[in-house]
Amino acid sequence: MKEQLTAILLVTAGIPPLVPAIAFEPVYERAPILYHETEPDNRVTRLVAEAQKEGFLSRGTDREILLELLDRLEVPIESQVLVFSKTSAQNSRIAPHTPRAIYFSDDIYIGWVQGGEIEVASLDERLGMVFHLIKMTDRADHRPPELVRERSCLNCHAGSSNQDFPGLMVRSVYPSDSGQPLFEAGTFHTRQSSPISERWGGWYVTGEVESEAHLGNALASLVNRKIGGVDLLPLTSGRVDRLDTLFNANPYPHGGQSDVVALMVLEHQTGMHNVLVEANLTTQATLYRHTEMKRAFGEPVDGPLSETNERILDRMADKVLHEMLYVDEIEVPGGIEGGEAFQKAFQASARKSVDGRSLKDFRLYGRLMKYRCSHLIYSEAFEKLPREMHTRILDKLHAILTRPASWPAYGHLADSERGHLLAILSGTVPNLPPSWK
Repeated sequence: MKEQLTAILLVTAGIPPLVPAIAFEPVYERAPILYHETEPDNRVTRLVAEAQKEGFLSRGTDREILLELLDRLEVPIESQVLVFSKTSAQNSRIAPHTPRAIYFSDDIYIGWVQGGEIEVASLDERLGMVFHLIKMTDRADHRPPELVRERSCLNCHAGSSNQDFPGLMVRSVYPSDSGQPLFEAGTFHTRQSSPISERWGGWYVTGEVESEAHLGNALASLVNRKIGGVDLLPLTSGRVDRLDTLFNANPYPHGGQSDVVALMVLEHQTGMHNVLVEANLTTQATLYRHTEMKRAFGEPVDGPLSETNERILDRMADKVLHEMLYVDEIEVPGGIEGGEAFQKAFQASARKSVDGRSLKDFRLYGRLMKYRCSHLIYSEAFEKLPREMHTRILDKLHAILTRPASWPAYGHLADSERGHLLAILSGTVPNLPPSWK
Protein backbone atom coordinates (compact mmCIF):
# COMPACT_ATOMS: atom_id res chain seq x y z
CA MET A 1 0.00 0.00 0.00
CA LYS A 2 2.75 2.45 0.99
CA GLU A 3 4.60 1.66 -2.26
CA GLN A 4 1.47 2.35 -4.31
CA LEU A 5 0.82 5.73 -2.66
CA THR A 6 4.49 6.70 -3.00
CA ALA A 7 4.30 5.95 -6.72
CA ILE A 8 1.16 8.11 -7.06
CA LEU A 9 2.69 11.05 -5.23
CA LEU A 10 5.97 10.88 -7.16
CA VAL A 11 4.11 10.94 -10.46
CA THR A 12 2.16 14.04 -9.42
CA ALA A 13 5.43 15.73 -8.52
CA GLY A 14 6.83 14.97 -11.97
CA ILE A 15 9.36 12.47 -10.65
CA PRO A 16 9.48 9.09 -12.44
CA PRO A 17 8.70 6.47 -9.77
CA LEU A 18 10.50 3.23 -9.23
CA VAL A 19 8.12 0.47 -10.31
CA PRO A 20 7.12 -1.42 -7.14
CA ALA A 21 7.26 -5.19 -7.23
CA ILE A 22 3.51 -5.32 -6.60
CA ALA A 23 2.92 -3.88 -10.09
CA PHE A 24 4.02 -7.21 -11.58
CA GLU A 25 1.62 -9.29 -9.50
CA PRO A 26 -1.66 -10.33 -11.10
CA VAL A 27 -4.72 -8.31 -10.16
CA TYR A 28 -6.12 -11.10 -8.01
CA GLU A 29 -3.01 -11.16 -5.79
CA ARG A 30 -3.13 -7.42 -5.04
CA ALA A 31 -5.32 -5.54 -2.59
CA PRO A 32 -8.21 -5.64 -2.10
CA ILE A 33 -8.52 -9.23 -3.35
CA LEU A 34 -5.34 -10.88 -2.02
CA TYR A 35 -6.36 -14.22 -3.50
CA HIS A 36 -3.95 -16.56 -1.74
CA GLU A 37 -3.75 -14.58 1.49
CA THR A 38 -7.51 -14.74 2.01
CA GLU A 39 -9.36 -17.80 3.29
CA PRO A 40 -12.33 -18.63 1.05
CA ASP A 41 -15.80 -18.60 2.55
CA ASN A 42 -18.33 -20.28 0.30
CA ARG A 43 -20.75 -23.15 0.16
CA VAL A 44 -18.05 -25.80 -0.29
CA THR A 45 -15.77 -24.61 2.51
CA ARG A 46 -18.73 -24.27 4.86
CA LEU A 47 -20.00 -27.76 4.00
CA VAL A 48 -16.63 -29.43 4.63
CA ALA A 49 -16.17 -27.49 7.90
CA GLU A 50 -19.62 -28.69 8.98
CA ALA A 51 -18.69 -32.26 8.01
CA GLN A 52 -15.59 -32.09 10.22
CA LYS A 53 -17.83 -31.22 13.19
CA GLU A 54 -20.78 -33.51 12.50
CA GLY A 55 -19.05 -36.47 10.87
CA PHE A 56 -20.88 -36.82 7.57
CA LEU A 57 -18.85 -37.51 4.40
CA SER A 58 -16.87 -39.95 6.51
CA ARG A 59 -18.14 -43.45 5.72
CA GLY A 60 -18.36 -45.59 2.65
CA THR A 61 -16.40 -46.01 -0.55
CA ASP A 62 -14.98 -43.11 -2.52
CA ARG A 63 -17.93 -43.41 -4.88
CA GLU A 64 -20.42 -43.27 -1.99
CA ILE A 65 -18.75 -40.18 -0.55
CA LEU A 66 -18.81 -38.57 -4.01
CA LEU A 67 -22.55 -39.29 -4.25
CA GLU A 68 -23.15 -37.80 -0.79
CA LEU A 69 -21.14 -34.71 -1.71
CA LEU A 70 -23.08 -34.22 -4.96
CA ASP A 71 -26.35 -34.59 -3.08
CA ARG A 72 -25.46 -32.13 -0.32
CA LEU A 73 -24.21 -29.55 -2.83
CA GLU A 74 -27.24 -30.13 -5.10
CA VAL A 75 -25.11 -31.00 -8.11
CA PRO A 76 -27.07 -33.42 -10.33
CA ILE A 77 -25.39 -36.70 -11.28
CA GLU A 78 -27.11 -36.35 -14.67
CA SER A 79 -24.72 -33.51 -15.48
CA GLN A 80 -21.92 -36.09 -15.79
CA VAL A 81 -19.51 -35.65 -18.67
CA LEU A 82 -16.40 -37.79 -19.13
CA VAL A 83 -12.96 -36.69 -20.29
CA PHE A 84 -10.12 -39.16 -20.89
CA SER A 85 -7.35 -36.78 -21.95
CA LYS A 86 -4.57 -36.19 -19.44
CA THR A 87 -5.46 -32.54 -18.84
CA SER A 88 -5.85 -32.47 -15.08
CA ALA A 89 -3.80 -32.42 -11.89
CA GLN A 90 -4.45 -36.18 -11.71
CA ASN A 91 -3.06 -37.22 -15.08
CA SER A 92 -1.51 -40.47 -13.82
CA ARG A 93 -4.99 -41.81 -13.02
CA ILE A 94 -6.72 -40.68 -16.24
CA ALA A 95 -6.83 -42.82 -19.38
CA PRO A 96 -9.40 -43.88 -22.01
CA HIS A 97 -10.41 -46.81 -19.78
CA THR A 98 -10.59 -44.62 -16.60
CA PRO A 99 -11.93 -41.22 -17.67
CA ARG A 100 -12.33 -38.30 -15.32
CA ALA A 101 -15.94 -37.44 -14.51
CA ILE A 102 -17.12 -33.84 -14.21
CA TYR A 103 -20.40 -32.77 -12.59
CA PHE A 104 -21.77 -29.24 -12.40
CA SER A 105 -24.58 -27.04 -11.20
CA ASP A 106 -25.14 -23.32 -11.75
CA ASP A 107 -22.49 -22.53 -9.12
CA ILE A 108 -20.22 -25.54 -8.50
CA TYR A 109 -18.01 -27.87 -10.57
CA ILE A 110 -16.81 -31.24 -9.27
CA GLY A 111 -14.28 -33.58 -10.87
CA TRP A 112 -13.63 -37.17 -9.86
CA VAL A 113 -11.07 -39.75 -10.94
CA GLN A 114 -11.22 -43.37 -9.86
CA GLY A 115 -8.75 -43.94 -7.04
CA GLY A 116 -7.95 -40.24 -6.82
CA GLU A 117 -9.04 -37.00 -5.24
CA ILE A 118 -12.25 -35.03 -5.72
CA GLU A 119 -11.61 -31.70 -7.45
CA VAL A 120 -13.90 -28.77 -6.65
CA ALA A 121 -14.19 -25.36 -8.28
CA SER A 122 -16.63 -23.02 -6.56
CA LEU A 123 -17.46 -19.33 -6.42
CA ASP A 124 -16.37 -17.09 -3.57
CA GLU A 125 -17.98 -13.66 -3.35
CA ARG A 126 -14.67 -11.89 -2.82
CA LEU A 127 -12.15 -14.14 -4.57
CA GLY A 128 -14.03 -15.39 -7.61
CA MET A 129 -13.37 -18.99 -8.65
CA VAL A 130 -11.57 -21.02 -5.99
CA PHE A 131 -10.02 -24.47 -6.50
CA HIS A 132 -9.78 -27.22 -3.89
CA LEU A 133 -8.94 -30.90 -3.65
CA ILE A 134 -10.94 -33.12 -1.34
CA LYS A 135 -8.22 -35.55 -0.31
CA MET A 136 -9.66 -39.04 -0.70
CA THR A 137 -6.38 -40.94 -0.97
CA ASP A 138 -5.17 -40.31 2.57
CA ARG A 139 -8.36 -39.82 4.55
CA ALA A 140 -8.48 -41.17 8.08
CA ASP A 141 -10.95 -43.91 9.02
CA HIS A 142 -14.37 -42.59 9.98
CA ARG A 143 -13.27 -39.00 9.38
CA PRO A 144 -14.31 -36.69 6.56
CA PRO A 145 -11.59 -36.06 3.98
CA GLU A 146 -9.55 -32.87 4.23
CA LEU A 147 -10.19 -29.91 1.95
CA VAL A 148 -6.91 -28.60 0.51
CA ARG A 149 -6.41 -25.46 -1.52
CA GLU A 150 -3.75 -26.00 -4.19
CA ARG A 151 -1.79 -22.99 -5.46
CA SER A 152 -0.62 -25.02 -8.44
CA CYS A 153 -4.14 -25.05 -9.90
CA LEU A 154 -3.67 -21.49 -11.10
CA ASN A 155 -0.70 -22.50 -13.26
CA CYS A 156 -3.36 -23.47 -15.81
CA HIS A 157 -6.54 -21.89 -14.48
CA ALA A 158 -5.25 -18.30 -14.35
CA GLY A 159 -3.38 -18.18 -17.63
CA SER A 160 -3.75 -16.04 -20.72
CA SER A 161 -6.73 -18.06 -21.98
CA ASN A 162 -8.61 -16.80 -18.91
CA GLN A 163 -7.38 -13.21 -19.19
CA ASP A 164 -5.02 -13.92 -16.26
CA PHE A 165 -7.93 -14.33 -13.83
CA PRO A 166 -8.76 -17.53 -11.88
CA GLY A 167 -11.23 -19.32 -14.13
CA LEU A 168 -12.41 -22.52 -15.76
CA MET A 169 -11.27 -24.26 -18.94
CA VAL A 170 -12.73 -26.76 -21.36
CA ARG A 171 -9.97 -28.03 -23.62
CA SER A 172 -10.18 -30.07 -26.80
CA VAL A 173 -7.02 -31.98 -27.72
CA TYR A 174 -5.77 -34.74 -29.96
CA PRO A 175 -5.30 -37.62 -27.46
CA SER A 176 -2.94 -40.55 -27.89
CA ASP A 177 -3.97 -44.06 -26.89
CA SER A 178 -2.81 -43.28 -23.33
CA GLY A 179 -4.84 -40.06 -23.20
CA GLN A 180 -1.72 -37.87 -23.44
CA PRO A 181 -2.42 -34.86 -25.68
CA LEU A 182 -0.40 -34.67 -28.89
CA PHE A 183 0.55 -31.05 -28.32
CA GLU A 184 2.37 -30.87 -31.66
CA ALA A 185 -1.04 -31.11 -33.33
CA GLY A 186 -2.45 -28.16 -31.39
CA THR A 187 -5.23 -27.77 -28.84
CA PHE A 188 -8.45 -25.77 -28.61
CA HIS A 189 -10.03 -23.87 -25.74
CA THR A 190 -13.70 -24.60 -26.25
CA ARG A 191 -16.21 -21.77 -25.98
CA GLN A 192 -19.79 -21.33 -27.17
CA SER A 193 -18.31 -19.75 -30.31
CA SER A 194 -16.19 -22.82 -31.13
CA PRO A 195 -17.07 -24.80 -34.28
CA ILE A 196 -18.39 -28.28 -33.51
CA SER A 197 -15.55 -29.69 -35.62
CA GLU A 198 -13.01 -28.45 -33.01
CA ARG A 199 -14.84 -29.69 -29.93
CA TRP A 200 -14.51 -32.65 -27.58
CA GLY A 201 -11.12 -34.02 -28.50
CA GLY A 202 -10.23 -36.24 -25.53
CA TRP A 203 -13.85 -36.42 -24.37
CA TYR A 204 -16.51 -39.08 -24.57
CA VAL A 205 -19.76 -37.90 -26.14
CA THR A 206 -23.20 -39.52 -26.03
CA GLY A 207 -25.84 -38.17 -28.39
CA GLU A 208 -25.00 -36.13 -31.46
CA VAL A 209 -25.11 -32.82 -33.28
CA GLU A 210 -26.83 -33.63 -36.55
CA SER A 211 -24.66 -33.46 -39.67
CA GLU A 212 -21.67 -32.24 -37.64
CA ALA A 213 -18.46 -34.22 -37.07
CA HIS A 214 -16.49 -33.62 -33.87
CA LEU A 215 -13.27 -34.85 -32.26
CA GLY A 216 -14.90 -36.85 -29.45
CA ASN A 217 -14.89 -40.63 -28.99
CA ALA A 218 -11.58 -40.91 -30.83
CA LEU A 219 -7.85 -41.33 -30.34
CA ALA A 220 -5.22 -39.70 -32.51
CA SER A 221 -1.81 -40.51 -33.89
CA LEU A 222 0.81 -38.26 -35.44
CA VAL A 223 1.28 -38.58 -39.18
CA ASN A 224 4.16 -36.15 -39.49
CA ARG A 225 5.66 -34.80 -36.27
CA LYS A 226 7.25 -31.84 -38.06
CA ILE A 227 3.99 -30.47 -39.42
CA GLY A 228 1.75 -31.70 -36.63
CA GLY A 229 -0.48 -33.79 -38.89
CA VAL A 230 -2.76 -36.32 -37.19
CA ASP A 231 -4.97 -39.25 -38.00
CA LEU A 232 -8.15 -39.72 -35.96
CA LEU A 233 -8.85 -43.26 -34.81
CA PRO A 234 -12.56 -43.51 -33.91
CA LEU A 235 -13.33 -45.73 -30.94
CA THR A 236 -16.81 -46.34 -32.35
CA SER A 237 -18.84 -45.24 -35.36
CA GLY A 238 -22.02 -43.20 -35.63
CA ARG A 239 -24.12 -41.93 -32.78
CA VAL A 240 -23.27 -43.31 -29.33
CA ASP A 241 -26.03 -43.58 -26.71
CA ARG A 242 -24.06 -45.48 -24.07
CA LEU A 243 -20.33 -45.86 -23.51
CA ASP A 244 -20.36 -49.18 -21.67
CA THR A 245 -18.74 -51.05 -24.59
CA LEU A 246 -15.72 -48.71 -24.54
CA PHE A 247 -14.77 -49.02 -20.85
CA ASN A 248 -16.18 -50.23 -17.54
CA ALA A 249 -18.79 -47.55 -16.75
CA ASN A 250 -20.10 -49.19 -13.57
CA PRO A 251 -18.05 -47.02 -11.16
CA TYR A 252 -19.54 -43.80 -12.53
CA PRO A 253 -22.68 -42.43 -10.84
CA HIS A 254 -24.40 -41.82 -14.18
CA GLY A 255 -22.99 -44.89 -15.86
CA GLY A 256 -21.85 -44.64 -19.46
CA GLN A 257 -23.27 -41.18 -20.11
CA SER A 258 -21.42 -38.09 -21.29
CA ASP A 259 -24.30 -36.14 -22.76
CA VAL A 260 -23.73 -33.77 -25.69
CA VAL A 261 -26.26 -31.26 -24.34
CA ALA A 262 -24.56 -31.29 -20.93
CA LEU A 263 -21.24 -30.66 -22.68
CA MET A 264 -22.64 -27.64 -24.53
CA VAL A 265 -24.19 -26.23 -21.36
CA LEU A 266 -20.86 -26.75 -19.57
CA GLU A 267 -19.07 -24.83 -22.32
CA HIS A 268 -21.51 -21.93 -22.07
CA GLN A 269 -21.27 -21.88 -18.28
CA THR A 270 -17.47 -21.88 -18.14
CA GLY A 271 -17.29 -18.93 -20.51
CA MET A 272 -19.99 -17.11 -18.58
CA HIS A 273 -18.48 -17.80 -15.17
CA ASN A 274 -15.07 -16.67 -16.38
CA VAL A 275 -16.36 -13.30 -17.55
CA LEU A 276 -18.35 -12.86 -14.32
CA VAL A 277 -15.22 -13.54 -12.26
CA GLU A 278 -13.31 -11.05 -14.39
CA ALA A 279 -16.08 -8.47 -13.89
CA ASN A 280 -16.13 -9.04 -10.13
CA LEU A 281 -12.38 -8.77 -9.59
CA THR A 282 -11.95 -5.91 -12.08
CA THR A 283 -14.67 -3.92 -10.31
CA GLN A 284 -13.14 -4.54 -6.89
CA ALA A 285 -9.71 -3.45 -8.13
CA THR A 286 -11.10 -0.36 -9.91
CA LEU A 287 -13.07 0.83 -6.89
CA TYR A 288 -10.07 0.23 -4.64
CA ARG A 289 -7.80 2.31 -6.89
CA HIS A 290 -10.43 5.04 -6.97
CA THR A 291 -10.62 5.14 -3.17
CA GLU A 292 -6.84 5.15 -2.69
CA MET A 293 -6.36 7.93 -5.23
CA LYS A 294 -9.01 10.07 -3.54
CA ARG A 295 -7.35 9.53 -0.17
CA ALA A 296 -3.93 10.36 -1.58
CA PHE A 297 -5.22 13.75 -2.73
CA GLY A 298 -7.33 14.40 0.36
CA GLU A 299 -10.60 14.22 -1.57
CA PRO A 300 -13.88 12.59 -0.46
CA VAL A 301 -13.70 8.88 -1.22
CA ASP A 302 -17.40 8.76 -2.12
CA GLY A 303 -16.91 11.16 -5.03
CA PRO A 304 -17.80 10.13 -8.59
CA LEU A 305 -15.56 7.79 -10.54
CA SER A 306 -13.15 9.29 -13.03
CA GLU A 307 -13.92 9.00 -16.74
CA THR A 308 -11.18 6.38 -17.04
CA ASN A 309 -12.68 4.22 -14.29
CA GLU A 310 -16.17 4.65 -15.75
CA ARG A 311 -14.88 3.40 -19.10
CA ILE A 312 -13.24 0.39 -17.46
CA LEU A 313 -16.49 -0.65 -15.79
CA ASP A 314 -18.55 0.09 -18.90
CA ARG A 315 -16.35 -2.06 -21.10
CA MET A 316 -16.46 -4.85 -18.55
CA ALA A 317 -20.27 -4.72 -18.38
CA ASP A 318 -20.41 -4.88 -22.19
CA LYS A 319 -18.13 -7.91 -22.15
CA VAL A 320 -20.46 -9.70 -19.71
CA LEU A 321 -23.51 -8.89 -21.83
CA HIS A 322 -21.78 -10.09 -24.99
CA GLU A 323 -21.36 -13.52 -23.38
CA MET A 324 -24.66 -13.47 -21.52
CA LEU A 325 -26.71 -12.83 -24.67
CA TYR A 326 -24.95 -15.49 -26.78
CA VAL A 327 -23.65 -12.98 -29.34
CA ASP A 328 -20.93 -15.28 -30.69
CA GLU A 329 -22.72 -18.60 -30.25
CA ILE A 330 -22.01 -20.95 -33.14
CA GLU A 331 -24.99 -21.86 -35.31
CA VAL A 332 -25.53 -25.52 -36.12
CA PRO A 333 -27.53 -26.55 -39.20
CA GLY A 334 -29.49 -29.36 -37.59
CA GLY A 335 -30.60 -30.74 -34.27
CA ILE A 336 -28.72 -31.35 -31.03
CA GLU A 337 -29.81 -34.72 -29.70
CA GLY A 338 -28.97 -35.77 -26.16
CA GLY A 339 -30.68 -37.85 -23.53
CA GLU A 340 -33.67 -36.69 -21.49
CA ALA A 341 -32.08 -37.25 -18.08
CA PHE A 342 -29.75 -34.23 -18.14
CA GLN A 343 -32.38 -31.93 -19.62
CA LYS A 344 -34.87 -32.81 -16.89
CA ALA A 345 -32.30 -32.39 -14.13
CA PHE A 346 -31.10 -29.07 -15.57
CA GLN A 347 -34.63 -27.69 -15.87
CA ALA A 348 -35.69 -28.83 -12.39
CA SER A 349 -34.37 -25.55 -10.92
CA ALA A 350 -35.77 -23.31 -13.66
CA ARG A 351 -37.37 -20.01 -12.63
CA LYS A 352 -40.46 -19.53 -14.78
CA SER A 353 -42.44 -16.50 -15.89
CA VAL A 354 -46.18 -16.35 -15.33
CA ASP A 355 -46.72 -17.92 -18.74
CA GLY A 356 -44.33 -20.78 -18.00
CA ARG A 357 -41.28 -19.66 -19.98
CA SER A 358 -37.76 -20.06 -18.62
CA LEU A 359 -34.15 -19.23 -19.44
CA LYS A 360 -33.56 -22.98 -19.08
CA ASP A 361 -35.87 -23.86 -21.97
CA PHE A 362 -33.91 -25.71 -24.65
CA ARG A 363 -34.32 -25.21 -28.37
CA LEU A 364 -31.77 -27.82 -29.57
CA TYR A 365 -32.17 -26.93 -33.22
CA GLY A 366 -29.81 -24.44 -34.79
CA ARG A 367 -28.76 -23.33 -31.31
CA LEU A 368 -28.75 -24.54 -27.72
CA MET A 369 -31.31 -22.40 -25.85
CA LYS A 370 -34.71 -21.06 -26.81
CA TYR A 371 -34.31 -17.71 -25.03
CA ARG A 372 -30.82 -16.32 -25.37
CA CYS A 373 -30.00 -14.81 -22.03
CA SER A 374 -27.80 -16.89 -19.78
CA HIS A 375 -29.46 -18.74 -16.92
CA LEU A 376 -26.39 -17.76 -14.88
CA ILE A 377 -28.03 -14.40 -14.33
CA TYR A 378 -29.50 -16.28 -11.33
CA SER A 379 -26.13 -17.66 -10.19
CA GLU A 380 -24.19 -16.63 -7.12
CA ALA A 381 -21.49 -15.30 -9.43
CA PHE A 382 -23.92 -12.77 -10.88
CA GLU A 383 -26.05 -12.02 -7.85
CA LYS A 384 -22.96 -11.27 -5.73
CA LEU A 385 -21.25 -8.95 -8.18
CA PRO A 386 -20.32 -5.59 -6.65
CA ARG A 387 -23.36 -3.31 -6.78
CA GLU A 388 -21.65 -0.92 -9.20
CA MET A 389 -21.27 -3.72 -11.77
CA HIS A 390 -24.51 -5.59 -11.02
CA THR A 391 -26.66 -2.49 -11.59
CA ARG A 392 -24.67 -1.39 -14.63
CA ILE A 393 -25.19 -4.73 -16.39
CA LEU A 394 -28.92 -4.84 -15.63
CA ASP A 395 -29.43 -1.24 -16.79
CA LYS A 396 -27.69 -2.00 -20.07
CA LEU A 397 -29.60 -5.28 -20.45
CA HIS A 398 -32.91 -3.46 -20.15
CA ALA A 399 -31.80 -0.91 -22.75
CA ILE A 400 -30.74 -3.68 -25.16
CA LEU A 401 -34.13 -5.37 -24.86
CA THR A 402 -36.23 -2.19 -25.13
CA ARG A 403 -34.17 0.00 -27.50
CA PRO A 404 -32.65 -2.44 -30.01
CA ALA A 405 -31.88 0.22 -32.63
CA SER A 406 -29.34 1.74 -30.24
CA TRP A 407 -27.63 -1.63 -29.68
CA PRO A 408 -26.91 -3.14 -33.12
CA ALA A 409 -24.42 -5.65 -31.69
CA TYR A 410 -27.41 -7.57 -30.32
CA GLY A 411 -29.38 -7.68 -33.57
CA HIS A 412 -29.50 -11.49 -33.42
CA LEU A 413 -32.37 -11.11 -30.90
CA ALA A 414 -35.64 -10.74 -32.80
CA ASP A 415 -38.51 -8.64 -31.45
CA SER A 416 -40.47 -11.64 -30.19
CA GLU A 417 -37.48 -13.10 -28.37
CA ARG A 418 -36.68 -9.76 -26.74
CA GLY A 419 -40.29 -9.51 -25.57
CA HIS A 420 -40.17 -12.97 -24.03
CA LEU A 421 -36.85 -12.17 -22.35
CA LEU A 422 -38.27 -9.00 -20.83
CA ALA A 423 -41.21 -10.93 -19.41
CA ILE A 424 -39.05 -13.76 -18.05
CA LEU A 425 -36.46 -11.47 -16.47
CA SER A 426 -38.99 -9.01 -15.04
CA GLY A 427 -40.74 -11.83 -13.23
CA THR A 428 -37.79 -13.91 -12.07
CA VAL A 429 -34.70 -11.75 -11.40
CA PRO A 430 -34.55 -10.31 -7.87
CA ASN A 431 -33.36 -6.79 -7.01
CA LEU A 432 -33.91 -5.27 -10.44
CA PRO A 433 -32.81 -1.61 -10.60
CA PRO A 434 -35.23 1.31 -11.22
CA SER A 435 -34.64 1.14 -14.99
CA TRP A 436 -36.78 -2.01 -15.02
CA LYS A 437 -39.76 -0.50 -13.20
